[in-house]
Amino acid sequence: MLIPIGKFAAGAATRQLSRWEFQLLEPLMFNDPQLGQQVVPAGFTSDLASVRILREVCRWAGLTALFAGIALTFWSWLAPLLWLISVGALALYGLVVGYGMRAAILHDWLYSQGQLPRRQCDALFYRALTRGDGTADWRAVIFWLGVRLGGAPHYGAV
Repeated sequence: MLIPIGKFAAGAATRQLSRWEFQLLEPLMFNDPQLGQQVVPAGFTSDLASVRILREVCRWAGLTALFAGIALTFWSWLAPLLWLISVGALALYGLVVGYGMRAAILHDWLYSQGQLPRRQCDALFYRALTRGDGTADWRAVIFWLGVRLGGAPHYGAV
């Protein structure tokens, strides 16, 4: 099958296994301009884009700010700081949720295999987001920063 350079062959056919896990029902193919064709096999399980951490930061910073504002008048600076963190996390979550599903599945596959250096996996993720999924560059930078800052513990994990 001939796939244009920088494009995915088709959409990702998935089945939801649990609240956070999705399984590929057929192979997912991306023709990377630098590394060639990348194939994620059917049956691979992914959590898609791992952005729910932003929602949790928002939730817990907001709740803590609420209780800190009520109970901790001594630390009057803490509640506004926690509200700022909460609103910032919510804004980031709103900017990235729902984008780049195919690129996220590909990235999860690359990380699980550990055959490419992590930096190369993240660069390929960025190209898959922008060229393959059509994600705006500024939004893809947010995703890329997320995997560069928080992806190390997940690299090579099976």
